[in-house]
Amino acid sequence: MSAEQCSIKLAETVTELSATLEELQVAVEEIHERNEELSAAHQATEEERRKYQELFEFAPDGYLITTASGVIQDANQAAATLLNIDKQRLIGKPLTAFVTKASRPTFRSQLNRLTHISSPDFPTTLLYRDWELSMQPRQIEPFPADISVSAILNPQSEIVGLRWLIRDMTYRHQVESLRQQLEAEKEFSELKSRFIQTVSHEFRTPLNMIYVSAQLLARSHDNLSEEKCNQLLQRTDKAVRRITKILDDVLVFSKASADKLELNPTLLDLEQFCETIIEDYQVIAGSSKTLQLNTPGTHHSVCLDEKLLYQILGNLLSNAINYSQPNSTITLTLSYPDHTVCFQIQDQGIGIPREDIPRLFDAFHRARNVSNLPGTGLGLSIVKKAIDLHSGTIRVESEVGIGTTFIVTLPLGL
Repeated sequence: MSAEQCSIKLAETVTELSATLEELQVAVEEIHERNEELSAAHQATEEERRKYQELFEFAPDGYLITTASGVIQDANQAAATLLNIDKQRLIGKPLTAFVTKASRPTFRSQLNRLTHISSPDFPTTLLYRDWELSMQPRQIEPFPADISVSAILNPQSEIVGLRWLIRDMTYRHQVESLRQQLEAEKEFSELKSRFIQTVSHEFRTPLNMIYVSAQLLARSHDNLSEEKCNQLLQRTDKAVRRITKILDDVLVFSKASADKLELNPTLLDLEQFCETIIEDYQVIAGSSKTLQLNTPGTHHSVCLDEKLLYQILGNLLSNAINYSQPNSTITLTLSYPDHTVCFQIQDQGIGIPREDIPRLFDAFHRARNVSNLPGTGLGLSIVKKAIDLHSGTIRVESEVGIGTTFIVTLPLGL
């Protein structure tokens, strides 16, 4: 090759190298720019990650990440504090270990159910909200926790992990308990006020009756006929019975409210018992109303609490007398369906408005149509408590202006 050819070839090579060098410089510049972009993106990502990590770490509620089977993979400091264990020692432990023994079967069952939910069936990643659970920290008392669970999904929408938000509900429960106590105290205060007003009002009429009768007998005894004296004595007797009934109701209600009402079943001749109570309340009803007893005709001995049964039937008969029209009949029917004893008290009185029936057995509640008729509002409350002690039931059928029927059913052989 001649010198001239070598010179041309060298020039071409230099030109190619120059072009290649320029391309390399452009590529290096692009790489440098790309590196700067990646560095900036990495820095932004790291900044974002740091912010979320701070949120994760300093969140007031416990935050855990577990596998789908519930093994802890990450936790924030709040979770470690709640569970009373170092954060690093949490990693790798099953979350079940921090659930109370009593709650573990339910927890495992629920965890299994959660991890088998597929995305078409549950389109969002939130699996459970407001799940209340009893958590067991290390070496301290359990606490009630409110838990929310969300899913970590892979590209195939399969659950590969779970996020747990755990909130200590102890303070909220304490506040709720305090609120309930305050409401109970307020209710008790109102109940006491109503009690004093009701009993004072109910005592006034019979006491006045006794006072007036006593004054007439004392001042005009010699001028009164025997019939008039007997009327005054009967009026006094009726007033005394009414006061005694109120005092009995107050005593029983007080015991029932303090959960001191006891069940003492004894063997009773039920037909004889019902005959006696009908005779007692016929005296109270006087001649204006008739009390009638229907029985199967044969005597049955049953095991029931005699005093409580007298309270049940006595209060129902007393109400029937108070709210019935003159010259009407009140019927007590006794029967024995399906190994139980059934008492049916039917009157032809003013009836009970439908809207009052749900509160009929509340203490001091009286139907809106009783007007000025006597009554403390304690009777049916006592009836319900006595029936509950017998593990029995009571239901009412009533129509305003027609009458009311109470059906009491008690099990035999207590």
